[in-house]
Amino acid sequence: MSSYNRANATFGSLAVAMGIIVGILLVMAIVVAGGREEHIPSVDYRIDAATLRDTASYTTYVPGDELPEGWVATSSRLTTDDPVSWTLGFATPADRHAELAMSDADSDDFIADTTKGESAGTTDVDGASWERFERPSQSDKKPRRALVKREEGATVIVVGSAGFDELETLAGSLEPQS
Repeated sequence: MSSYNRANATFGSLAVAMGIIVGILLVMAIVVAGGREEHIPSVDYRIDAATLRDTASYTTYVPGDELPEGWVATSSRLTTDDPVSWTLGFATPADRHAELAMSDADSDDFIADTTKGESAGTTDVDGASWERFERPSQSDKKPRRALVKREEGATVIVVGSAGFDELETLAGSLEPQS
């Protein structure tokens, strides 16, 4: 007599199909979990920095080796027309945004346009006095903080959604280009 039982054959086929589905889901879960690491694209700003150094009539700065690991340059915008200006954007280790902005534009206009905030005192960064600016958080806008240093012929601003501690780290890393 035959030992074939339709109930057993159906359960066996179901078990194999379920095993295949579970295997596919596990592979998908592993692939998705591995792709969760954020990758921030970076830019090489050395060409813009060199062009600025050769074009600007003022002392230009670049972040030096004191900038800790975790800072990623994400954008660089250079204007060599009048006024000569450069903006270098960063993603910070705290996952915030910070920018270095330099220009020989009218200082008061450049500060107002870049900081979008009000004066909030001063701070000392490596022996240099920087003026603090802050725009409090608003319902439709993130808080914005800035450090401003007026120099002869130009204004240097470190600005962004980063906290003052990170902005001071960026400002403290700046080295004049020669």
